[in-house]
Amino acid sequence: MERFAYSVRELVEKLAPEADEEAKRRLIRQVRHWTNSDLLTPLGGKNTGTGISREYGPDEVRKAAILWELTRFGMTVPQLEGTGEYLDEIAKDPSWKDAVTDKRPVYLELLRTPDDESQSWLLARDAPNLKQLHHSQKSRSLKSGMPAIPQPSFTAALVLSLNRIFARLTV
Repeated sequence: MERFAYSVRELVEKLAPEADEEAKRRLIRQVRHWTNSDLLTPLGGKNTGTGISREYGPDEVRKAAILWELTRFGMTVPQLEGTGEYLDEIAKDPSWKDAVTDKRPVYLELLRTPDDESQSWLLARDAPNLKQLHHSQKSRSLKSGMPAIPQPSFTAALVLSLNRIFARLTV
């Protein structure tokens, strides 16, 4: 049975059950930083007042697991700007539930240009879709006779298996 709300400490226990206490304290600070940076949204808002603990719903725990994975790859909070909103949107997609229930493979892909000027998130079902790396075009026209739209040339991708990330959690 899925619980409805988790404290910051409980969320950290879900992310890193075998971590030592010092690592858990660092992760608690990280979760609070993600919350203050609008990457995570606690139930009832982030400014709950003195003596009232923040609590997070199950999908926020899953978002935190994705953020933690991205952080482990060296991504910083400024680089993750807007990621919380994107994860909120994909949490509404039926593929999110497919990943939670392990019904079918679901991948989250982050594509970047070499100058870090552009990045793009993609949600892929069944197999990673890295066509953007292989078929980059400088511009493309959507309809004949229309002006070409400049397209970024992505050179790198990070692929996350949402199924495997979610399977590590017990929410």
